[in-house]
Amino acid sequence: MTTRPTMIESRSDLSLAAVLRLMSPLVELLLQEGVTYPRFTNALKKVFLESAQSVLEAKSARTNDSSISMLSGVHRKDVREWRKAGKPRPPVKALSVAMEVYTRWASDPSYRDGKGGPRLLERMGISGSFEELAASVSTDVHPRTVLEELLRLGVVAAANESGEGAPTLLCLCTGAFVPKEGYAEMLQLFADNVGDHIATAARNLEGSEAPLLEQSVFADGLSAESAAALGALARKLWADVFQEMARAATHLTQQDHGLSGAKERVRLGMYFYRNQGE
Repeated sequence: MTTRPTMIESRSDLSLAAVLRLMSPLVELLLQEGVTYPRFTNALKKVFLESAQSVLEAKSARTNDSSISMLSGVHRKDVREWRKAGKPRPPVKALSVAMEVYTRWASDPSYRDGKGGPRLLERMGISGSFEELAASVSTDVHPRTVLEELLRLGVVAAANESGEGAPTLLCLCTGAFVPKEGYAEMLQLFADNVGDHIATAARNLEGSEAPLLEQSVFADGLSAESAAALGALARKLWADVFQEMARAATHLTQQDHGLSGAKERVRLGMYFYRNQGE
């Protein structure tokens, strides 16, 4: 009597299965927005090519059409066309600058009042104004453009009646930076936050460096009231973490400004999820 050999899943099989599980909510999002399978797979080719080049460069391996094709599985003709097209320089993201302005306004002691909250800012002026704040974050985007973006997203509001034109006194709306309007901006936040979260977990799986912080707390068998209570607690905890981390990040960013080795970036996030079932 012969027995069939047991199939042992390889690391690539296990990795693919895990990524497919991650893809389920992403595919649901794409389908809801009318993105079909052929359109997605065509767009995914570019991601494979860019990632293959990054992997080869990280290993100091030879990077050419053949090596990229071999690693990615994409035909050499497509690789050649992609490399010939080149990579356009990414534009400065107005939302990224707006987020930095929001964070500094909410955390920097220079822009907080005696009660510890974000103080009202004059729109223009040399010292302590919104114009000065925006310019301290970036000189690539005009302060007026940053203000218009923050006003449009509903995270900054006029603190006085100015009639026609831009307001002269501004207040920061309390709460997390979640745009009330602008689906494109919401998607940018989604890609930035979730992308870095996945990158952290993927790097930890490699095990080549000291693991980065990537943990969570899980509980089940809860009533709707208990789940809501934990959600409220999570928001309170995040508010405290945000203030302390943003304050320290602002200080260290200013301290390291101009240093030749100041090329690192960090992101600290927190999420809370609830649903019924698994």
